[in-house]
Amino acid sequence: MINAETFELDLRRRMGARGILEAIESLVAIGDRFVGSDGDRTAAELVRSKFRPWGFEVEDREFTTLGYSHSRCELRLLRGETFEAIPPYFSPATPPEGVRGELVFVGGGDEADYEGIDVDGKIALLQETGLGYARFWMGTFAARAAQKGATGVVVIHPLPWPYRMSMEAGNGRLENRFSAEQLPVVCVSGIDGGRLMHAIGAGEAEAQIVVESEMPEVTSWNVSGVLPGREWPDECVLVHAHRDHGIYPGANDNGSGLGTMLEVASALAGSEPRRSIEFLCTTAEEGVTKGIAAYIDSRQQDGSLGQIRAAIDLDMFGAGGKLKLVELGLWPDCEPISHTEWLMQWLERITDELGYDVGRMTATWGVAESGRLIEAGVPAAWFWRPDDFYYHSPHDDVDKLDGNTLKAVADITATALWQLANADNLPQGV
Repeated sequence: MINAETFELDLRRRMGARGILEAIESLVAIGDRFVGSDGDRTAAELVRSKFRPWGFEVEDREFTTLGYSHSRCELRLLRGETFEAIPPYFSPATPPEGVRGELVFVGGGDEADYEGIDVDGKIALLQETGLGYARFWMGTFAARAAQKGATGVVVIHPLPWPYRMSMEAGNGRLENRFSAEQLPVVCVSGIDGGRLMHAIGAGEAEAQIVVESEMPEVTSWNVSGVLPGREWPDECVLVHAHRDHGIYPGANDNGSGLGTMLEVASALAGSEPRRSIEFLCTTAEEGVTKGIAAYIDSRQQDGSLGQIRAAIDLDMFGAGGKLKLVELGLWPDCEPISHTEWLMQWLERITDELGYDVGRMTATWGVAESGRLIEAGVPAAWFWRPDDFYYHSPHDDVDKLDGNTLKAVADITATALWQLANADNLPQGV
C-alpha cells in the first residue's frame, strides 16, 4: 500500500530547478520553433525521445495550419538611418522594393486618433501604451490604417527593444482570426521610436519598409505521452505545454512550461496512478491556439474528449511578476471565459500546504490553450506570470528565468496530477 504523503514528498524530491533549466536549454539550442519550421519538428522529436524511455504511450495527432517566416525586415529613413525592426507574425510581405511614405504619428492608432490627420499614401506611426502589449493584436489597427489609405504601419514599443506582435485581429473565434484588410507592419524599440519622432519634427521622415515573408500551409503534430492508469485507464488528467514561440529563443514563452512539464513527467515515470496521466506537447499556440483546437477536434471525433477529467496549462511563468492562476479571460468576440473554480481551489490548497504563494488574475488579452478546453467542457486551470519585459523579444533567453519559480510550479503540478489521478471521485464539469 502506497503511503500518499511519503510518495508525494519523494515525488517532489525527484524534481529540481537544474533539471528544468537543462531541458529549456536543450529546447532553446534547437533554434527557431515556430509551427511548421524545422525547429518545430526537431522539438517534437526531442519530446518523443524523452517520453519513450520513460515507458509512456506516445501518440501524435497531426494537423495543418498557417505557418510564418520572414527572411528580411528593414526600416530606414531615406535620409540614411536604419532601425532594428521586427514584423508581427503573419505580417504580409511588401513588394520587393518595399513601401515608402512619410511617417505620420497617429497616437495609439484608435479611430479617434486619426481625426484631422491625413495618412493617405503615408506610413502610420503608432505608440504602444502602458507596459507595451496593448497593440499586440495588430490586425484591427493595421486594417484601420489601411482604410485610411496608409501604405504601412510602424509601432513603437516602449521598451529598449522591439518585440513580435501578431497580425491577427485578437478575436477568440478561429473564423474571426484575421481582418480583411492587411498592411505590412514592423515594430521598433522605444529608443528608436524617439529617433523617428525627432525625424518627424525635423521634417525628414520619409521612410521605407521592406518585409520578405512567407505564410505557407504547414503540417505539425501535438505529441502526447500517456502514463496508463491501473484502474481507470480510459479516464485521464491532462497537463499540457506548447513548444512553439513568438520569436526565438522563447525560453520563458514557452520553454518554461515545456521544461517544467518534462521534469514532472520524468518524476512520475514508472508510477502507477489509478487514472491515466497525459503529458501533451502542443504547437501553434502562438496566435489563436490552432494546435490545441486541433487536439480538441481530434478528441471529439474519436469520442474521448469527455474522458479528460481535469487539465493544467503550463505557459510562461519563468519570468515576470507574481505567479498567478488565470481566473478570467476576455476576448472581444465572445463571452468571458472563467477557469474552473474547483480545480483552481485544488491547486491553491496544494500551494498553501507546500508553503508557496499564488494569486489570481484576469487576462484582458484573451485566453490561450486552457480557454479552448474550457469552451469544450474540460475543467482547466492555467499558471502564468504577467509583466515579462522580454516577452516575444530576442532577449527571452534562459538567463532571465527564475529557477525557484519553475521548481515551485513543478512541485504544485506534480502533486496535483498525482492526487487528481488517484482521487475516488472528481467534481464534474467546468
